[in-house]
Amino acid sequence: MEKEELKRLEQKINFLEKELYLVKRQLIQAKNENESPVIQKAEVYTEPQKPIPAESVQPIMEKEPFDFSVERWLPKVFLFVLLIGSIWGFMAASQNGWVSPGLRVLTGGVISIVMYALGERFSRDQRKLSITLLSGSIVLSIITLFSANILYGYIGGLITNLLLILIISVGLWASHKHGSQLILCLIGAGAYLFPFIFAGDERNEWLFYGYELVLFFVLMTFSTLKRYRIAWNIHYYLLYFSLFFFAAFGVGEMTLTVLIPFAIQHAYILLLIILNRDERVNAEMIPALVTGSFILLGLLNDVYSQIPLVYYAIFAAVYIGAAFIEPKEMKRTKDTLLVLGFLHMLLFLFDLFEYDWRFVLIAIQANALLWLAGRRESYVSLAGSLLLMLLSFLGMVTGSQGDFIAIELPIFILAFAYVYLFAHFNQQESSFLNVSTTTMKVVLTGLVMFFILRLTEFIVIGWDYTPRTTAYTVAIAALSIGYLIYGESRKDMFYRWVGIIFLALALFKFFLADLVFLDFTIRAMILIPIGVIGLVLSRILYKKE
Repeated sequence: MEKEELKRLEQKINFLEKELYLVKRQLIQAKNENESPVIQKAEVYTEPQKPIPAESVQPIMEKEPFDFSVERWLPKVFLFVLLIGSIWGFMAASQNGWVSPGLRVLTGGVISIVMYALGERFSRDQRKLSITLLSGSIVLSIITLFSANILYGYIGGLITNLLLILIISVGLWASHKHGSQLILCLIGAGAYLFPFIFAGDERNEWLFYGYELVLFFVLMTFSTLKRYRIAWNIHYYLLYFSLFFFAAFGVGEMTLTVLIPFAIQHAYILLLIILNRDERVNAEMIPALVTGSFILLGLLNDVYSQIPLVYYAIFAAVYIGAAFIEPKEMKRTKDTLLVLGFLHMLLFLFDLFEYDWRFVLIAIQANALLWLAGRRESYVSLAGSLLLMLLSFLGMVTGSQGDFIAIELPIFILAFAYVYLFAHFNQQESSFLNVSTTTMKVVLTGLVMFFILRLTEFIVIGWDYTPRTTAYTVAIAALSIGYLIYGESRKDMFYRWVGIIFLALALFKFFLADLVFLDFTIRAMILIPIGVIGLVLSRILYKKE
């Protein structure tokens, strides 16, 4: 590979020399053009333009990926074949009685040491092969230790712990020395899944949790410092698998004890996010943060029949507090923490208050989150505030209509405040929203229409069926007249058309749905005022200048 790089550099240097020579000749040609046109014609030099360096470089570029892949993957393939063949060979030897269990363990230890020594020897001139041998030695040593402790019982739990710490330490040193993420990944895969504590002679639940957490802290800190993205995710999610496997199939159970290591792991991730000031690194931690949050909620729901309110309050305070601690530069991290905090606050409100009152508080949350979104120009917080407001409306619709004054009216007031706040941030010169004015008017018109219909339903809640349906028609007609007056006073064509559309909707509903159920007196009482008002408005709106 180094020889090919040198050849490529030499070709580029030759190409630049020829280009420089050609430029020099062109300068001489331009200088002679002013002195003697005849000489200029005779001195034209075109020979250096013939060779095209791209053609000579192209075959090397086509060959390089093939050579790179062979150098990288071929040793791993043969090492995998060697390990599988060795395992089958030991199985055959065991069946035939050729090799004793002690000799198998000794052979595995010797081979792992030889592989490590060869990996160190080849580290200078054959890096890919060296990393493969070092990784294979770590894996084989862990498998050998597992056999010596669990399968054959040659060593106890204390010696196994000490030897495992030694193997992990050697693996960390090799990963640091050679800058290899692969070695670090294999250390985690072997050490996390090592089942000697819950399958061997040390059936101690707290020892298992302590071992897993210490291993997690070491590997996660090392991966964070080295910025090994793949190793970081492997070590994070392997702890989940180990703890769940232990609780489901080992001696552990789904109790509050299982929650403690998960909570410590989650707190450690939050600490890494707060201490880290790299937005790219923090963004890689966001999926782990969200996953851990929902896993903790799932565990609490499994441990308790109803999650205590103190847990919701603690989570909400921690997430929102961490969001304010994070600097402004960590925009995505702050957005995620804020949304998680408001989510837990929402769950807190749902369990604390009665069915209807909680939706007023949710509407207050929506306004608060929208205010934070506008101040920080956060689309994530904006989406969260919109979902909270829609949830508040959904709860309002499914509630009792008799609570209009106490429940629905405050929600409508907060909804109008939400629209006003949205319009305020949208009108700023450096707005991140860029929503058209027409869209804002459509949303506001729909909100006003919804409010008028809910108010009408509250007024006619005890009426008979026919007058109740006709009352909606009258309300729509009154709303149309109000929009026509407002549109004319503001010289706003949009609101004029809204008034005309609402008036047409009211007349359409009256003649097709309400007319057959009303006597002539009520028909006249409805149509005559509408006609008179319509004529007056027509005169005002369309009079000639």
